[in-house]
Amino acid sequence: MAIILIDSGTTNSRIRLVDEKHIKVLDVIKLEIGVRNTAIEGSNNRLKQEIANGINDLLDNNSLSSHQIKYIVATGMITSNLGIYEVPHVEAPASLDSFVESVQRVETKEFFNIPCLYVPGMKNKVTDSLEDELSVINQYDVMRGEEVETYGLLKQLKPIGKGLMVLPGSHTKFVLVGENKELLSCRSTLGGEMLKAVRDQTIISDSLDEGLIESVDPSYLVKGYNAAREVGVTRSLYHIRLLQLFSELSANERANYYAGSVLYYDIEALMQMLKEEQVEWIVIGGSDPLRGAFYHLITHFNQSWKIINSTDEQVELATVYGAQEIGETYFVEGVDSK
Repeated sequence: MAIILIDSGTTNSRIRLVDEKHIKVLDVIKLEIGVRNTAIEGSNNRLKQEIANGINDLLDNNSLSSHQIKYIVATGMITSNLGIYEVPHVEAPASLDSFVESVQRVETKEFFNIPCLYVPGMKNKVTDSLEDELSVINQYDVMRGEEVETYGLLKQLKPIGKGLMVLPGSHTKFVLVGENKELLSCRSTLGGEMLKAVRDQTIISDSLDEGLIESVDPSYLVKGYNAAREVGVTRSLYHIRLLQLFSELSANERANYYAGSVLYYDIEALMQMLKEEQVEWIVIGGSDPLRGAFYHLITHFNQSWKIINSTDEQVELATVYGAQEIGETYFVEGVDSK
């Protein structure tokens, strides 16, 4: 039987039709809409309608009726207060069952009365402070969607022991995973957004191509990282303009230098996290070229860890495997009847 998986973020949404038994993607619809639209418009009506239209198109394109869809799994920002149905975060540490037990099942006319499972995100457990909130601010963190992505990569890669999932994107997420595959905590940065913002809104936009990295160049990634460490991030960013004016570096080499400078912040956050926690493996997910950039930077600075660089296919299927496992567990364990 078929299932539908909705992955909705800040600016984009993806709706997949999946063969549940073989976990095979049959069709995909991509929508340029997300919770950003709700924030701007003050209503989730457009988001809801566009998602409903996408589901309808999937059914029509594949000659299916709503009765042939076993269930829908909705993950990501669609379960936030700006989404379609808000589900409170699960508090870490959280197992797969913790997420399954907190799933909210909803059936609506807009989604053709197909059972829709809204999956919660996760928030860190924070110890009480006798001082003020700033003294423990680094303990706070949240994520929505990355928990499903993490479980999808774990299912495919099957790493053994305690480890760390590195998920670069608009917001880089570091997810600490326990020996029994429970999610212990997460830590986020604005790495991806900063890469885009500085490129688009500063003088160095003229020194960089719109697509940034064409191919990963480990040498210039490391040079950029070292520059940020030695002279400061803001000075190393100005190097990009100077390199355009006074060097023969290609646009791709400058882009790698730039990425290394910006990602200095993310690598520092990662290293700080690993000072606090001992891990046996690191899995790097997310899309290229950021995935490749993280892989080369992490392996350059520490080659003793077992570092697993996910493939494009594994990354593409991560949300599919994770969402399917949550949906299957929900119905097998009869959570909705408890």
